[in-house]
Amino acid sequence: MKKLFLLTIILISSLRLQAWWDPGHMVTAMIAYANLTEPARKRVDELTKVLQRDYPYVNHFITTGPWPDDLKAEGVRAYDTWHYTNLPSNPDGVALPPQPEVDIIWAIGECQYILRNNRPREIEKARFLGFLVHFVSDLHQPLHSTSVFTHDQPGGNRGGNGFALKDSTWNNLHALWDDGCGYLSAYNDIRPYGKPKNPLTEDQIGRVRNLANQLMNEFPESSFPNASTLDPDFWALESHKLAMKHGYRGVKGKDNRGRDLYLMPGDALTDGYLQQGQEVVRRQLALSGYRLARMLNEVFGK
Repeated sequence: MKKLFLLTIILISSLRLQAWWDPGHMVTAMIAYANLTEPARKRVDELTKVLQRDYPYVNHFITTGPWPDDLKAEGVRAYDTWHYTNLPSNPDGVALPPQPEVDIIWAIGECQYILRNNRPREIEKARFLGFLVHFVSDLHQPLHSTSVFTHDQPGGNRGGNGFALKDSTWNNLHALWDDGCGYLSAYNDIRPYGKPKNPLTEDQIGRVRNLANQLMNEFPESSFPNASTLDPDFWALESHKLAMKHGYRGVKGKDNRGRDLYLMPGDALTDGYLQQGQEVVRRQLALSGYRLARMLNEVFGK
């Protein structure tokens, strides 16, 4: 039963305050890469090589996606608020604390501006390409759009980091969704958390490419009515709705009268919850890749 979803987990830390872990960012980038125009692909390849001068492990466009989280691991925390926005869920009507004005929605706009502008140096463009890849992917991870504010947690639950899970490989709800509700677990060995980053091997790149192809076959771009919507505010609202419906209010099973039972803090995970979450994850990974491609094609010309 649950073993089906937990078997391939390798190492998960309860306090990894990121969005998708490395595999999620890389597969989003790979889907985008497959859908770039020739001018856009040539340009992102050029900028990837520029970033590689300072970060030798960035040896393929897809590794620009995890790179902003690598900065965190190196102690660079100046960009922390760029990784999320907090559309609040406030069921208890508590007084909401001020939210950062510089958030992921702002950051995506800044990245686009810098990449379109002729004045920044190549190294700055390369860095902001990495940020853009990362943040487009981040914003499609539902729990990076939402924090729940209650009497018990008036400061918010930090995107589910304060939503504990019982006896689980994942210690909290945010970690669970970072790992794609288990969908991405088999790929955590590609860039293992807590170990020095190395350039990807051809085999590793091939594994990410195969996963991207699976997702594109399952969810072609034509299956998304709003794939062409490139407004980050719209994406945040989409993710917020998914976070509330499938994350915080995800169905874990039925009671003896057939009524839905919802996952609550301190609960153990169920196969039903994981299966529903993985379906959301697969769709969001595909959609974020298509939207990233459209955005880069617009920035770098068609």
